[in-house]
Amino acid sequence: MALATTLYFPEVGPQWEDWVQVINVGTEETRVTGIARHAANGQPTWSDEKEISPFECWTPNVEAIKQNSSMQLTADEPIVAERHMHNKTNILDFVGAAEEYETVGLRLFFPELVPGALDWFRFLNVGEADALVNIIVRNRRGDIVRQRHHAIDPLCCWDIAEGLMGNVQGTLEVQSTQPIVGERHLHYQGGKTCVGQYGQVISDAPKTLYFPEVGPAWRDWAIIVNVGREQAEVTMIAHEDGTGNPVTTMERELDPFECWIPKMEDIKIKSSILIRSDQPIVAERHMHSGTAVIDLPGASEEGGHVGLRLFFPEIASGARDWFRFLNVGEDDALVNIIVRNKKGEVRRQLHRRIKPRCCADVDEAAMGNIRGSVEAQSSQPIVGERHLHYQSGHRGAVVGEYGVVIGE
Repeated sequence: MALATTLYFPEVGPQWEDWVQVINVGTEETRVTGIARHAANGQPTWSDEKEISPFECWTPNVEAIKQNSSMQLTADEPIVAERHMHNKTNILDFVGAAEEYETVGLRLFFPELVPGALDWFRFLNVGEADALVNIIVRNRRGDIVRQRHHAIDPLCCWDIAEGLMGNVQGTLEVQSTQPIVGERHLHYQGGKTCVGQYGQVISDAPKTLYFPEVGPAWRDWAIIVNVGREQAEVTMIAHEDGTGNPVTTMERELDPFECWIPKMEDIKIKSSILIRSDQPIVAERHMHSGTAVIDLPGASEEGGHVGLRLFFPEIASGARDWFRFLNVGEDDALVNIIVRNKKGEVRRQLHRRIKPRCCADVDEAAMGNIRGSVEAQSSQPIVGERHLHYQSGHRGAVVGEYGVVIGE
């Protein structure tokens, strides 16, 4: 797949304690330029730039952004970026949105709307003309219950609270005449905990999805939505993570845009999940454990989550990092894990052999307690999932992300 040289974060500014890290994942030195634009009028509010070598990290001073803004990062070489947003007990974690990762497009989809959960959405127009946006709210049966229309100026944002959605339990589709990025925040426990995700492009949605980890370690919840035009036959299989043997199989027929919430509590063994459909599908998983909540979309090749070379733009020494790698290929995966410091220097390499449909877990001690980045090279397609457990400042909070595909 093509690699991204332009990334977006729809929201930065004083409402959060922001932290952003950018890494050059190309083969040559590159100049990275960051620019923040006012959410309402698109005018620049901040800019910075830096020359960085291959795999060198740059943490720009985004705390200098004093107005509610969006951010764009550009470079000549491929880049990956990650943003953490801190506000008391609320922490969100986003990888930079890009067309290549199916998070920038003309048709976005959010597989969950929850009334009473203080849902908040932001849409950023990254096109060169006004974006005429149509918002379609459906209930869980797939019935349209509300539509809204709005025009967004180029490089400007539109924010929506749950009241405008009609307090519906269901899904949200957003159609636009210009490429847009959509960011959602869902608040738990009266606003004490929140999770966030991007809208997923469904112009060419996948028919195969993965969740690398489910089982008794978390209180799991998942939703699967048929985003195709025909009725879908959807099958979900849990494979035991040590043997790859199936432990649970569930099936469901879904009408277009109908939702299915499978009984994840029936999976009693630590497993991974494979979801297959004869129509395009989108899925989302929430993982609950005490104050910790992680929210991940279904991993897919189309979304840049499944491949032979994955990259995590951050590893944080002392923060209880945990990684899981799932082999979705047909043969044993020979995996080489490369840990670099922030200068891009290789500090440690690990090797794992993972059987088909099995997983390998790696913690920060194995990584060498290094602050920097992680690359995983594999002989078979893999999915990589990371959990970052905060130990100070925001103790008890956890964020999670997938590794980003950066090449073959």
